[in-house]
Amino acid sequence: MRKNADELLTLAARKKEPIGILKNNKLKAYLIDAETLEALERFVEDYLDSKMVEERLIKAKKSDFIKSDEFLKNLDVK
Repeated sequence: MRKNADELLTLAARKKEPIGILKNNKLKAYLIDAETLEALERFVEDYLDSKMVEERLIKAKKSDFIKSDEFLKNLDVK
């Protein structure tokens, strides 16, 4: 290893971009800072949520929906 672990962590946190880890000149892993990982997790979660909503809308039947005035009437809101 050309750099020790502390140097790599500092570099990843400072650069805010992935650092490729090579073994025998082949990419084996990426090291990313916590902020980037958290942003990636939020992105993936939002994507999966949107796919779930899309899937539910595709499978929905007309009877699954009601008109807005009927919905508001059920809430006793006018």
